[in-house]
Amino acid sequence: MTSATSRPLTRAVTALGATLGLLLQYAPPFRWAMGPRSRWWEPLRARISRLAGAVFDDRAGPRPVTEAEYAGTVRRSLDETEALLWARGFRRNPLSRLKTRDGDPEVGSWVFRAVPLAERQLHLILFPVESADGGPGAGAVDVYAHAEPSSVNPLVAAAHFDATGQNVAEGVEQARDRLPLEVVRETPDPPDGPWSSRE
Repeated sequence: MTSATSRPLTRAVTALGATLGLLLQYAPPFRWAMGPRSRWWEPLRARISRLAGAVFDDRAGPRPVTEAEYAGTVRRSLDETEALLWARGFRRNPLSRLKTRDGDPEVGSWVFRAVPLAERQLHLILFPVESADGGPGAGAVDVYAHAEPSSVNPLVAAAHFDATGQNVAEGVEQARDRLPLEVVRETPDPPDGPWSSRE
């Protein structure tokens, strides 16, 4: 497909996806499926992301997080962390592309938007902290973050998909302001731009 033909198609598909995401996250019949008890979305989202990346567009497929996106560590279990996010106005993000760290998939994708049709969102990516024996840690979650155009606002969904306007530094700062995060390791300074700014 040529770039001239794929751009309108991409815009149409992202606007449709944004509308679906808006309904899933905010319409009364579905809202219940966006909180802490809806972890069943995560393996489904991982499969969909892998398939969409292979069939539709590699920008929909899995991508590794960068260390510059590390915002900090929450000293709580995954269940407690997700309950905290829900209590602070975050929602599970079921249409997000899968993120990986060292090849391992994330365990949660959450977003904060000031209002349902906000133009920007804070996107959090959660990974379990490994314990000393190499297994998943029971009491801590690493949080990676970036700010970006909203994935559920049809007017800016194409910019979201293209990572236009994504800002890692803004997201890391917002996450640190909103959550009880400890920065437990040194990381590169987050870029004032997309995650791919320092590859």
